[in-house]
Amino acid sequence: MIKFAYFAPLATQLDWLLRIFVAAICGALIGYERAIQRKSAGVRTHIVVAVASALFMIVSKYGFEDILGIRGISLDPSRIAAQIVTGISFIGAGTILVRKEQISGLTTAAGVWATAAIGMAVGGGMYLIGILATGFLFVVQMIFHDDSLIDKIIVHIRFNLQIEAANKHHILQKIKEELAANQVENISVKILDVSDEKITFYVDGIINNKQDENDIIMALRKYPDIKRISYTRGGK
Repeated sequence: MIKFAYFAPLATQLDWLLRIFVAAICGALIGYERAIQRKSAGVRTHIVVAVASALFMIVSKYGFEDILGIRGISLDPSRIAAQIVTGISFIGAGTILVRKEQISGLTTAAGVWATAAIGMAVGGGMYLIGILATGFLFVVQMIFHDDSLIDKIIVHIRFNLQIEAANKHHILQKIKEELAANQVENISVKILDVSDEKITFYVDGIINNKQDENDIIMALRKYPDIKRISYTRGGK
């Protein structure tokens, strides 16, 4: 008798769901650390990628039992599935945009990848796990639709600036004092370029998540020796 994957016992289905859930937790922890660093790929993106990867693995291991159980089978039914994983990655990459050092579309790309995993599961006859993964990802996407929930959890975040200023005595000390006055902690300064006329340096620090970065930048702008300030959310 041929054993179809979607006829797997309930205990097996729950085990698959547990694997997806554990993968989501692991992805969320990694995404949380990235969110603190203000990187483009945060909690939601990491959860989606982790869940999709777990589902791909489940389909790869258990999705072809109905074919492989047939005596005399002489083909590899997983070859098309492998090509889907590779091919959909190119489509997902096309949704990622970089504009003025700001990255967008990462979560959309991860969602496209996860959708491919769900399609493979359903196409392979693993109806229940495909539906459960869809519901799980839907809930994750709705909960983490914006950063409001993450902002409540994260206390401190990275704060990075690139500053171009006139090369004058004590300019670095003045900037450090101004940053400290605006509650920027663990300040470190790295000189990127220096000449007789100007100096360019990179500032790294930690601020409270509820603090407005714009207020800090405007506080620095009061110094006439500062020529330009570049701020990119997420830093380097």
